[in-house]
Amino acid sequence: MTGQVGRPGTGINPLRGQNNVQGAADMGVQPHQGPGYLDVRDPEVRARYARVYGREVPGAPGLRIPEMFGAAREGRLKALWVMGEDLLQTDPNSCEVRYSLSRLDFLVVQELFMTETATLADVVLPASSHFEKSGTFTNGERRIQRVNRVVEPLAGTLPDGQIVVEVMRRLGYPEPDYEPARLLEEIAEAVPFFAGVRWDRLGDDGLQWPVLPDGTDTRILHREQFKRGKGRFLHFPYVETPEVAGDRADYPYILTTGRVLAHYNCGTMTRRTPNREVVDRDVLLIHPEDAAAHGIADDDTVEVRSRRGATHLSARLSEQVRPGVLFTTFHFPEVAINHLTSGIFDQDSMTPEYKVVAVGISRAG
Repeated sequence: MTGQVGRPGTGINPLRGQNNVQGAADMGVQPHQGPGYLDVRDPEVRARYARVYGREVPGAPGLRIPEMFGAAREGRLKALWVMGEDLLQTDPNSCEVRYSLSRLDFLVVQELFMTETATLADVVLPASSHFEKSGTFTNGERRIQRVNRVVEPLAGTLPDGQIVVEVMRRLGYPEPDYEPARLLEEIAEAVPFFAGVRWDRLGDDGLQWPVLPDGTDTRILHREQFKRGKGRFLHFPYVETPEVAGDRADYPYILTTGRVLAHYNCGTMTRRTPNREVVDRDVLLIHPEDAAAHGIADDDTVEVRSRRGATHLSARLSEQVRPGVLFTTFHFPEVAINHLTSGIFDQDSMTPEYKVVAVGISRAG
């Protein structure tokens, strides 16, 4: 709208939460898209994938994560294979997540550590860390970067790609060993904007897609026009979340959750490092005005309660949050902060409302 695209120093850049979210999306993890953001409901797209893989591709979109939980509870989803995700700690409304997983006939968890979710699994597949495998990560500026193995995998573990290969073989699908150079050639065949990506072309700085067949990459998108021409503006009316609608006498505050620099996501890895000496607990940031209203001082134990449950945290008075808003992290499972978060999701993206939880607080003890 303001022309801040198609020029150096401008553009729309997604703030990705983890180090290969962009790459995962590029490879088709969305339930309605295959590799390259191609819609599987399109017969021409399915024909393209069939030519590459020699197999028919389903035309019906799959389920998003919240929909998977619902299908499990209803008995429509029988099995789930979770790779590197501690659902019990990171997903909202943890009690409902646990119940949903318990309804599965078969749960497989592929992990580095015995996480909360892995303890529920029928089978745990021991994976390797990114230091122990080669491949690519793609960041928010579309830069495809080489990741090179620096140490051998621990005994009894395998890189994720090799684990997938071994399962494919046992299911009767012949597949060579996981090898990133060969896999990139397969991706280049399936994904139009990876056409010229090759392992030996990535070098130290990588390539920004789209990459032409000759290896020329694209530093800036939309220099002349958008893919759809001049673009398309859409307007969607604001919809108030049910979490803050109606009577909030018992839950007058908004709790928002997030992360701090010392820990990565739910802390599965960083809590096992000296980073724990930097941040060793989740604390509740509360504005001094709100704290005074409840007789709360620094380091007091505070009960935080929502419509789903309650937990206790140490208070930290801070003007980093506005009056009426509370903040905490979700790095330590013993706090069980996601027991408080709601099962409400944005109906288009199916993204949970981690940032809007109606809560009440009181000084404990």
